[in-house]
Amino acid sequence: MRHYRAVAAWQSWAVLNRHMTVYLRNWHTAALPPIFEPVILLLVFGVGLGSNIPAFDWQSQNVSYLAYLAPGILAYTVFMTAFFQALFAAYIRMHYQKTWDGQLTTQVRLEHVVWGEALWSATLGLAYAIIVMFVLVGFSIAGWLDFHWSGVIVMLPLLFLAGVAFAALGLLFTAIVPTIDHMNIPFYLVIMPLGFASSTYFPLESDALLAQAWLVINPLHHLAEGIRLLLLSGIWSFHLLAALMLFGLMILILLPVDLRLLRRRVLGER
Repeated sequence: MRHYRAVAAWQSWAVLNRHMTVYLRNWHTAALPPIFEPVILLLVFGVGLGSNIPAFDWQSQNVSYLAYLAPGILAYTVFMTAFFQALFAAYIRMHYQKTWDGQLTTQVRLEHVVWGEALWSATLGLAYAIIVMFVLVGFSIAGWLDFHWSGVIVMLPLLFLAGVAFAALGLLFTAIVPTIDHMNIPFYLVIMPLGFASSTYFPLESDALLAQAWLVINPLHHLAEGIRLLLLSGIWSFHLLAALMLFGLMILILLPVDLRLLRRRVLGER
């Protein structure tokens, strides 16, 4: 239980505050990707490619590809941001910048560092998701999208929890990859399959048993479909509950594993 209690410790939030302070020094350049990436993806895929794709039936609704794509990009943003922060950025702070070593010479323990990294990754993922929401609002004002926005505020805690869960997954690879050159392995074996085969960019419908099992256990699929139903229909679906349960399960399982592996790597414990 000590592993989980560390999330409420002031040291964990001090680590989060440190990362936020560093980030805000370069906010004007750091904010460019989350602003322009969804705009580019929506214009290129949603408007450009979508103009050649006729409206199709989804959940008994006739939707355009742009309307289908936009909620998927929102879910994908949280996933990619949190995972990459906990993988690449955390690895650089741990191995090259020796930020973790400096923190561990204070009252901060390793569990605080790990939780601080997870909380910061989730915070940045949520912030980028909010930026994407504003982009989608702009598309709605332009008349390209027609969404139900009433439940979005209530959805924000779920997006933050998703960020913590995906950060826990990223920290797992931070703990085990030998060098930064090996980051290609989780990128191509985890990030890309999970990111694209999760109802983010295209519908996943199959009667095959393996495909059905993949959709049941895939938290990003449930997040994307839950957000999509909420924005397109205003419906709070079972997908959101399934995502909540899967994210909680990921955190409960992965964070202690991350901490055990990182103790071996950072502190040399057995």
